[in-house]
Amino acid sequence: MKEKLKGLLAGIIFRLIALLTLGQISPILSACVIIEKDGDVLLVDRSDGMGYTIPGGIVRYKETLEECVRREASEETGYDVAITGIVGVYSSVDRDPRFRAVSIAYRGYIQGGSEHNSGEGKACWRQPEAVLGHMAFDCESMLKDYLSGRQCLS
Repeated sequence: MKEKLKGLLAGIIFRLIALLTLGQISPILSACVIIEKDGDVLLVDRSDGMGYTIPGGIVRYKETLEECVRREASEETGYDVAITGIVGVYSSVDRDPRFRAVSIAYRGYIQGGSEHNSGEGKACWRQPEAVLGHMAFDCESMLKDYLSGRQCLS
């Protein structure tokens, strides 16, 4: 419930700022990382009931995209990750129903750490076929691009 409320409030605040600036506001920037092990993909089963997501989140003001990916993956799953490449850039206007956001999806691997859950949801490993149709935002597009080897440039 807490995560759902945070998302709702963020969306309201973002829309209010967009209104006050007559739409002259940049989208929120986010980043995520797709990690595959033995045919399973690391995901977060969201606590707000929106479905599965790829570990990641909003980039903070004083961090790089890569720092964001490592921080978010650790916070949400307990794993320390390394980035090996880019899956794509996702900027569809309606990619996130809460607010206007652009996301950079990376590919990577686990360097260390141990799995744990977070307020975002439960960290889990799933076969891609089992989660397609049950993913939040545009994570399904990201996962399909990753699996096909296609690089998306929005």
